[in-house]
Amino acid sequence: MATEYRKNSKLTFEEACSKVPDLVTRNGFAVLAEIKTSEILKSKGFDYTELRTYDICNAGLASRALAMDTRLESLLPCHLIVKNAGDHSEISVQLPGEIFRTLNLSHSKDMEPFLVEVETKLKKIVNSFMDNDSI
Repeated sequence: MATEYRKNSKLTFEEACSKVPDLVTRNGFAVLAEIKTSEILKSKGFDYTELRTYDICNAGLASRALAMDTRLESLLPCHLIVKNAGDHSEISVQLPGEIFRTLNLSHSKDMEPFLVEVETKLKKIVNSFMDNDSI
């Protein structure tokens, strides 16, 4: 199964990046950090397509996750990625539930519905970039 959810958007890289704070907030999360990944790589001598990583968090979900299994702390915060794909951008999120299931870390009966809830909310953030503009 996939450990990420990725969509193409007609938005340019800069347009998509400018929408991150608003769309993340509208979906109940907060932007904790913006990492200009490609600029960091370039400063070390490696060229890479424009790429930004946003650390995002929904404190309520994070608190519930940690109450169920403290090993989830290694999956916090969630990551939203915006990548320049030429005439459009790619928007993606890591799916923490799939990573958690792959590692087979929990057997709690409450964990699976919770992971589905988190992944649904993260996919909604990505989809919010696509409102009438997907390619």
